[in-house]
Amino acid sequence: MIVLVGPGIMPIPPPGWGAVEIVIWEYYQELTAQGHNVVIVNPLRTTPYDQQPNTVYSQALIQEINALSADVVHIHYDCLHYILPFLTCPRLYITSHFPYIGSVEKYGGYHEVFHALCHNERHSIMAISTKDYDIFKAYALHPEKVYYTPNGSSPIPPLDRPGLYLDKSMYVGKVEPRKKQHLYCCIPLDFYGKCDDTFRTLPCYKGEMEHGEMVKLMREYGSLVLLSDGESDPLVIKEALMAGIPVVTNRYSGMEPMPFVDIIPDEKLHDMDYIQEVIEKSRVKDRTGIREYASRFSWETIVRNYNEILCKSIV
Repeated sequence: MIVLVGPGIMPIPPPGWGAVEIVIWEYYQELTAQGHNVVIVNPLRTTPYDQQPNTVYSQALIQEINALSADVVHIHYDCLHYILPFLTCPRLYITSHFPYIGSVEKYGGYHEVFHALCHNERHSIMAISTKDYDIFKAYALHPEKVYYTPNGSSPIPPLDRPGLYLDKSMYVGKVEPRKKQHLYCCIPLDFYGKCDDTFRTLPCYKGEMEHGEMVKLMREYGSLVLLSDGESDPLVIKEALMAGIPVVTNRYSGMEPMPFVDIIPDEKLHDMDYIQEVIEKSRVKDRTGIREYASRFSWETIVRNYNEILCKSIV
C-alpha cells in the first residue's frame, strides 16, 4: 500500500487551481493503473493553526496514516515535516514544492523546514527539479536518500483542425506576486488561473477553469508564457509541451533553451517590448518535435520510474 499525504488545503482532485493536488491525483490514478493499492490522506484544515504538532488536527492525521499500516508513506507538503517522527511506516518520503529552494534570500521562515527535510535520518527526499535535487544532495544528512521525481503530464490528443487562438498566447497560474501577472498584463496575453484580487476585473483575465478543460484549451493557443520569479518544476510547462505548443519562460522554470522554448534572460525581464517580440515570434515556431520531447514527461513514465525508486531505495 502506498499512502499519498496532501496539504489539507483543498480537495483532491481540486476543482480548479491547485498544482500540488493535481500532482497527487495524477500519481494516484497512474499508480492505481499500474496495479498498486493507493490511498490519499488529505483531511482539510479549518485554520492555519492546525499546522502544529500538538493540535487535534495533527494528532488525528498521524493516527489516520498509522492506522493504514502502509508499505510507503509519501508526504507531498513539506510543512508537514513535523509528523515524520511519529509515523510508524518504515519507508517515508517527502516532497517539497517550495518555489524558492535555490534562492536562500527568499526563504523567510522556510529555513526551519529546509533543515528538517535535510535531516533525513528516517525519511527520503523526492526532489521535483534538478536544481532542487542538487541542493538537497549537497545539504542532506544522507545524500544517498535524495531522489529526482519530476512532474509530468498526461497525453493530450492533438486537434484535428487549426487552433482557435493561434495568434494569441496564454499565461496560466494563480494570480499572485510570484507569478508576475500584474507586471506583464501590459503585454497582450490571455491570463487564466485562480484570482482573489482586482486583477479579475481586467479584460485580459479569462477566469479559472477545471484542470482537464484547461489543458485541452492549451491546444488552441499559439504559445504559453510563464515568467515567475520562482518555480520548482512548473506543471503548466509540462502540460503546454504535451499539448504541442511553444513556451516562453525564464531560468526559474528550470527549462533550457530549445527550438520551441524561449528563455527570457534576467536583464530583459522588465523590457516589455523585447518580451512581446519574443512571444509573438514563439507563436509561429515550427512545432515539430514538441510532443515527442514531452513524451518523456508522461505520467506513465514518471510513475514507472517512481516505482523503481520505491523498490530500490534505502529503508
